Amino acid sequence: METAIVAIICVALIVLGGMTMSQGFLSSVDTATLSLDELGDRDAEIMRTEISALTATWSSLTNTLEVSLSNTGQVKLASFSKWDVIVQYYTNSSYSVQYLTYTNGTLGSNEWKKEGIYQDSASKEAEVFDPDILNPAEEIIIQAKLDPPVGYDSTNLVVVCTPNGVPATKSFAGPSS
Repeated sequence: METAIVAIICVALIVLGGMTMSQGFLSSVDTATLSLDELGDRDAEIMRTEISALTATWSSLTNTLEVSLSNTGQVKLASFSKWDVIVQYYTNSSYSVQYLTYTNGTLGSNEWKKEGIYQDSASKEAEVFDPDILNPAEEIIIQAKLDPPVGYDSTNLVVVCTPNGVPATKSFAGPSS
């Protein structure tokens, strides 16, 4: 009789341990599946995101770079403070790479801001739908102030990257001497 009671207790502990391990396994599988779903959603968004650089011009009068971009993808873009703007350029004495920070106000040294979102940036035809969101087929103009300024007769590069990692690059010329 004592052996039967010990056997029943052992079987109960084995069943309880197996159920606990099964619960942990199922929880791990569920977490991994959710993570894979999130990765798939993020990859799908990246595949539908595309921006194209239209123009990049340097103004030596104001020491500003003006870049126009077009949203050629299918994803609405916003959160401009999370965008990355990097400028590689030659000064009159050296080579410089600047990571520019976003600002809403007046441009300071090595800062960039959204000048405006347009249906057509060349004619500055204002956007109509979803203000302050770069919808597909809309264009944005960003302005950046560089310090030290761009050197004479140089070829330079600006890289603009969306928060999900999709870049656009455009070269621009320094002022003529």
